[in-house]
Amino acid sequence: MNALTKSIERVTGSVGIAAAMVLVPLVLATCYEVFARYAMGAPTIWAYEVGYLLTGSHFLLGMAYTLREDAHIRIDVFSGKFSERTRAAIDLVGYTVMLPLLIWLSYQMYRYLVDGYRSGETSGQSALNLPVWPFRVVFLVAFVLFALQVIVEVTKCVRRLTLNRGNAA
Repeated sequence: MNALTKSIERVTGSVGIAAAMVLVPLVLATCYEVFARYAMGAPTIWAYEVGYLLTGSHFLLGMAYTLREDAHIRIDVFSGKFSERTRAAIDLVGYTVMLPLLIWLSYQMYRYLVDGYRSGETSGQSALNLPVWPFRVVFLVAFVLFALQVIVEVTKCVRRLTLNRGNAA
């Protein structure tokens, strides 16, 4: 199980770094749009949609990486007062409740992707009007990876609980 956990975390880290790199074309497209609009008086037909899609991709693909790095928002005023064992138990309950939802969402994202591909649906967000299925691939990958990272976090919580129980005895 340890090798699988490390593999999932390696993939999560790689996708997280790729998600961070999505900011580069996002910034370039936004800067070009501002320049084209105000300096040349010729706004683009594509920058808004590209920005919209890249921002969403950045956010979604970063979810699992953020969980891996324990960087999601917590209410430290409360959790900081709990023991390591209590925090692990609370996390375990939260992850256990969240996991079926993420599995269901992943399945729904797959169906959403297939429907968009089969119908040839386009975004309708701008004159560029891109097909939606590539963005829906991002949805699917993001939620599957997030679910896998939650499974890894469950194993970490169980390890923390069993190690702390062994130390307390």
